[in-house]
Amino acid sequence: MKFTLQPSPIKRDLLLKLLCTCWVITKLLCCKLWLADRFFPLAPVHDVLLYVSSFVHTGLFWLSISCMVLIWIFPGRKIAVILFLSEIASCTLDQNRWQPWEYQFICMVGAYVFIQDEKKRKLSWQLIIVGIYFFSGLNKFNSYFIHNIWNGLFLKEFAGVYGAGTWLLRAGYLMPLIEMTGAIALCFGRTRRIAVWALSAMHLLNLIVFGPLGLNMNSVIWPWNVLMPFLLYGLFYKEGMQFSRSTWKPVYTMLMILAWWILPWLQLVGLWDKYLSGVFDTSSAENLYICTEDRYATLRLSDCFLSGIKDIPCPIALSTYKWSMREMNVAPYPELRIYRAIAENWNLSFPGGRNRFFLMRAGFLISVRPLLVSEK
Repeated sequence: MKFTLQPSPIKRDLLLKLLCTCWVITKLLCCKLWLADRFFPLAPVHDVLLYVSSFVHTGLFWLSISCMVLIWIFPGRKIAVILFLSEIASCTLDQNRWQPWEYQFICMVGAYVFIQDEKKRKLSWQLIIVGIYFFSGLNKFNSYFIHNIWNGLFLKEFAGVYGAGTWLLRAGYLMPLIEMTGAIALCFGRTRRIAVWALSAMHLLNLIVFGPLGLNMNSVIWPWNVLMPFLLYGLFYKEGMQFSRSTWKPVYTMLMILAWWILPWLQLVGLWDKYLSGVFDTSSAENLYICTEDRYATLRLSDCFLSGIKDIPCPIALSTYKWSMREMNVAPYPELRIYRAIAENWNLSFPGGRNRFFLMRAGFLISVRPLLVSEK
């Protein structure tokens, strides 16, 4: 009689369990994002969803959290289906919930739901991970990343280096280069282990710089930076990407290729969303600033107003980025339609404030342009 060892309940679907652990922690760190009882406006996919009860938002939030916990105890496809559907429903109620990590986790759980074969499911996860690193690196190859992130945060705020020279500034391009080359290296047997170590070191650097021992900022990205090295090791270190004719048969695999390898190219010409294209850094995105004379708004959001902003014609302007980070611990979804929705909601809430709206992109050269909105 021949016996075969079955994986223990702890080891079975371990990566999915780790993903759900990270997901729970991340959602709890930005719990206001998932609720309707907040000051920062909702931006649903359609205005009719603005009338959905706050109890639905709250119910979907706790349903998702419960499913993530249950996956550790009773791993199975049925719970994953409920988790997948509840997250999709919740994200239709507010597009600010379409954070990069949320999009990644939904796609990965979707693979667990729609692909039965373990090897094909693993390939789908690998395609997502490689796409994330490649396009994340590609979208950092610009002066905005060098000015705002590398020079502003890594050099000045963290290392205390002011007045960096040309070559030190150019060294910042090594980070996106490591991401892009690491993504390509993950696809080949001889280089995948080196890529795993290099990309894991990059996540460690992010934790050192942005974590509690560094700048202690943007805590919502900490769990993701802890999770990714585990995914890299589990998906690539012992066994690389394996392709055959049958691996392309699942429709969901083809959808992941479309979502993570084809549509992200359209983002470069403004035809696809940044957060749906592996863009985890939005230093090149425009931010919305509000000039208002409403006294209630200035008192309630006093710590979110900035003064002396170049080319914005008001003494103090509300930064919606600071507002969103303060209340929800995430950045607002960086797309023009969302900024218009925020501005229109502001006009409804504060109609007598002589409100004006401006989009500003900060870099070596600061550009500002007015945002025109219709008053509903």
